[in-house]
Amino acid sequence: MATDFRERRKSKRYYLRLRVYFPEFDLHGYATNISLDGCFINTVSAISEGFLTDILLELPVIGVIAMKGYVQHKGRNNDGLGVEFVQVRFEQDQSDYFGIYAQFVKILPALEEIKGEYDQMVAEGKIKELKMPDPHE
Repeated sequence: MATDFRERRKSKRYYLRLRVYFPEFDLHGYATNISLDGCFINTVSAISEGFLTDILLELPVIGVIAMKGYVQHKGRNNDGLGVEFVQVRFEQDQSDYFGIYAQFVKILPALEEIKGEYDQMVAEGKIKELKMPDPHE
């Protein structure tokens, strides 16, 4: 029987793509959805469930922040990791980084609203949906 991870979520998820790096493993990936409590990171990894690790997360406009993450589960097809963010009380910079992250998450509803307006204008034919060319093609 498949587990429905949505039942355990405490906070609203936002779907976007943020670059992620695990310095301990020299491993790159992308957070494809985030919440105040954690994120799902698309990556091919041997990191085990139950592991606590450092994560660098690149926030648009803001920069790179350092977070601690507890691996709650692996992706259904071993295509990533479900990570819960934790704060280490005796590390002040961890609290400061988490505070910046919390502020970032707090503005995401406004960005979703703007995205909805953009999508509506495209659907109504008022503007064209444009794509950036792939620099690797």
